[in-house]
Amino acid sequence: MLPHHHLLLLLQLQVQSPIPPARTTPISPNPIPAPTHRASPMVTPAASFSAALAVEDFPWVDREEEMGMAPDKFREVFDLAQRGARAFRERRYDEAISFYSKAQNLRSGDPVILSNRCSAFCLISQVLRGRSAADSEYQPLNGLDPTTHAELALKDAEKVLTIHSNSPKAYLLKAYALILLERYHEARESLLAGLQIDPLSHILQTCISDLDRNTNAAAGARRPRLDRTDDFECTLCFKLLFEPVTTPCGHSFCRSCLHQSMDHGNKCPMCRTVLFIGPRTYPISVTLNNVIQRNFPEEYAERRSEHETTTYAGVDLMPLFVMDVVLPCQKMALNIFEPRYRLMVRRVMEGNHRMGMVAIDSATGTVADCGCEVEILECEPLPDGRFYLEVEGSRRFRILRSWDEDGYRVAEIEWFKDVSLPEGSQERKDLIERTNEASELARTYIRRARETTRTVRRTRHFDLESMPGPQDPEKFSFWLVNLINLRPSDKLDLLRLRDTRERISRSLRLLGDAEQGCRVQ
Repeated sequence: MLPHHHLLLLLQLQVQSPIPPARTTPISPNPIPAPTHRASPMVTPAASFSAALAVEDFPWVDREEEMGMAPDKFREVFDLAQRGARAFRERRYDEAISFYSKAQNLRSGDPVILSNRCSAFCLISQVLRGRSAADSEYQPLNGLDPTTHAELALKDAEKVLTIHSNSPKAYLLKAYALILLERYHEARESLLAGLQIDPLSHILQTCISDLDRNTNAAAGARRPRLDRTDDFECTLCFKLLFEPVTTPCGHSFCRSCLHQSMDHGNKCPMCRTVLFIGPRTYPISVTLNNVIQRNFPEEYAERRSEHETTTYAGVDLMPLFVMDVVLPCQKMALNIFEPRYRLMVRRVMEGNHRMGMVAIDSATGTVADCGCEVEILECEPLPDGRFYLEVEGSRRFRILRSWDEDGYRVAEIEWFKDVSLPEGSQERKDLIERTNEASELARTYIRRARETTRTVRRTRHFDLESMPGPQDPEKFSFWLVNLINLRPSDKLDLLRLRDTRERISRSLRLLGDAEQGCRVQ
């Protein structure tokens, strides 16, 4: 591979005038200034990639069914997207990211918002990498490092690909982020995947040519393979370094190993030097990581597979947070402070953002035999290492067996639902009719609760908009249960119950008692 400073000069970003995609507004015509000096130069995307860094105008629709949300909420999303585009064109990338993130929270999974935020992450990463030493000395900046911005851009690009796998621009964005992370082989694979979608794309063909011309120039001289020595081992797990990080005191560890060590103290595990670093955002040692991947590809692939097996637990495996009974449709705020659960949350956030919540069964004094899967909707890392989470219950499971892994409990589970009734049967029709009756009673209950000042705050999450429809009686039954303040033992009984009609009947009785006693959750 060419020296970094040669590649930088060959692949500097110069915004030319490629044909933009539909509904696209090109970025500011003034190109990002080329860096005058680089402490650690690297490849940056060439001019052929400039089409990927164009913000798309968020489409306005007039019909409510096309909005997919309430008109007032859609107008707020539209306004945030417009403000983000304006900030992007004025090179205020931090503000653009902030606006797009707020819009994304209101309209999760929108490909236009994700693409625009991805472009902003890429550009701010490149701008930060291009700052000279003098600029950094006289005008220091705070915030995330360039590598973290590029990693966030890559995550957004992958989300867009998940939603719109037939979008060539998404593959360009992914390749752009990968080049910023110096993962050139993967960037080329992304461009090739885009060509499979649009074989006639001139932009994709030009990008591949530029990338090949500037990364393969030095491929003729093959470097000798390094010997596998202890220098490439983590001194905590005694395995090949995976996603290595190097501390300010000069020692290298697997990033996950260092994170786990710092849950118990803020000192280097080797020399005991106090480390003033944020483990969650501390960047990977790119050069060391590339050397290991290039020279020990088979062993590194094994380490990656081992890490993913731990992080992305299979469909029948579930990390457990032992605290309280959670029901489907229930939302809850959690403050995670124990080292073992902080480790678990980090792994969950790198994976599918889901974990199981169980309680101690008061009847047996042990962990209950069933629990509820929760999805982490919001995860806020705090400066002292704690996590503030917002979670929502989804599916129920039964624990087959469990064991301890790195201090927290992991279980083999099986999913279960209420006993289903055949479509079109009289029992099914009666159940839906019962659900409709219960929904009317619930509406009356909520209206009365809103009339009293003392109960408005407690019922704000259980508005009429969140009520499931009658075609899903099981989900509705749990939504109904969550209107009531119940004891853990009662909640556990309702969690185990597999009769939807019985759960609705019990909920209505409890709702009547709660209304009389003013016990509103």
